[in-house]
Amino acid sequence: MRTRLVATFCTLCAACGWPSARAEEQSRPPVVLVVRQPQFDVAALSPVGQPLLAPPQRAADGSEARPFRTLALALQSAPAGALLRVGEGLWRERLLIVRPVVLMGRGPGLTRLVAPDATGAEVDVRAQRVELRGLSIEGGQVGVRFAGGAGHRLEDVALRGSSVSGLLATGAGLVVSSSEVSLEGGGKTGRGIDVDGGSLEARKLVLHGAGRRAIVLHSAHGVLEDIDAQGAGLSALQVTDGADVRVVRGVYEGQGGAALYAGGARLTIEGAQVRHDDYAVIGYRGAEVSVVGGELTDYRVAGVALVKSHGSVTGAIIGHGGSEAAISILHSDGTAPVLITDNRIQDPGTMGVHITEARVEARGNTITGARLDREKDMGDAFYAMESNLVLERNVMRGNAGSGVAAVRSQLKLSDNGFIENGRAGLLLLDRSQSRASGNTFERNTVAAVEIGERARATLTQNRFDGNGRLDIDAGCGKGLAGTAVLGAGNTFAAPMRQRTCAE
Repeated sequence: MRTRLVATFCTLCAACGWPSARAEEQSRPPVVLVVRQPQFDVAALSPVGQPLLAPPQRAADGSEARPFRTLALALQSAPAGALLRVGEGLWRERLLIVRPVVLMGRGPGLTRLVAPDATGAEVDVRAQRVELRGLSIEGGQVGVRFAGGAGHRLEDVALRGSSVSGLLATGAGLVVSSSEVSLEGGGKTGRGIDVDGGSLEARKLVLHGAGRRAIVLHSAHGVLEDIDAQGAGLSALQVTDGADVRVVRGVYEGQGGAALYAGGARLTIEGAQVRHDDYAVIGYRGAEVSVVGGELTDYRVAGVALVKSHGSVTGAIIGHGGSEAAISILHSDGTAPVLITDNRIQDPGTMGVHITEARVEARGNTITGARLDREKDMGDAFYAMESNLVLERNVMRGNAGSGVAAVRSQLKLSDNGFIENGRAGLLLLDRSQSRASGNTFERNTVAAVEIGERARATLTQNRFDGNGRLDIDAGCGKGLAGTAVLGAGNTFAAPMRQRTCAE
């Protein structure tokens, strides 16, 4: 009977619009506590004209009239969900946060939390939903450390001068926006942001000289939007061991190694500008890497390197390269081929695409300006060794070497343009085999198709126009010659010129 009466009363309360205790609690505004350093009382002067400290006040309660004088005392008194309004000044104290709170300063450089010594973490968070806003956090080994918890947020925060890491998180869920990170020693040592497990969402984050590795995500999920990362000693981003990270736009410039690195992890890069690094992107040890759009330029070694990894490169501009290739693929490990589609590759280095022991499908790409190496070799748009390569609707033009050079590889070529390359349009060596149909071979310097070392090419419906000394060079000599099988539909602007060998 009593239970029924209670239920009836609650129903009547709801019908009358009376809020429940829980709803009322949720609708209450947060407790606001003021934290402010003592100020001089300019109205009171000593006999020599110097200002005196304001007279002692009653016990602090966090009100405007009686603010807390230290952050530690304010945190001890703050209930869960409290907002701490922190005034300007230098706060030289180490903080432990064990309840959900918001610390709101007056802005980086104005409200400065400075580690009292070079050890430990300046701010140690062991709670859920802790927010830091409008602060500088400086010094110590670690600026802010999160041990678990979800719903954490940093906004308009500057992490400066820590020796090991600006932000260190284990199993935590973080959002970082409109903030900056720089470490002691610039880009030589340490990690700007180090996340192990959990998740990181970072937007409009500036990392200049933010450690040897600016951002590290290990076994974590991440979304990085509009990041500006410069001057890391090794990498701007390193994702490892099952991490799944998406990079959206952003500028990554001037790192000492690979700007964006994935090892045994998934990395998606959309519309980023990556320049002046050793490598723009590296995938290693089972990584899955997807590059979509963006510009990868002025790399010292290679634009995209996939080593024992797999993935795709689509719609990117890649160029002004260094000692290797725009795209380098070594030992692809996926069940599906690596996809290279609709990219514009210009002045890529000594090769446009370098493929070794891999399966690759390339469609709709333009590759121009591959140059010779120091030994006056290479310079090929595609160079494949012991690989399986499908090329469709690509243009290989004006490269110092051949359009495609293959060693011990299997190729299928259709509807490609091999134009004005410095050697052959297609070069097959060491038992390589190719089926080529519907391709155009124009004005290649040595020959349209060059075949040697027992390689074999089957040619159907291709167009040959204005190539160098020969249209088809099959070589001569025991073990040096190749085989050209001419199928139907090949056209020659002039009578076909093919090497003939003395018997």
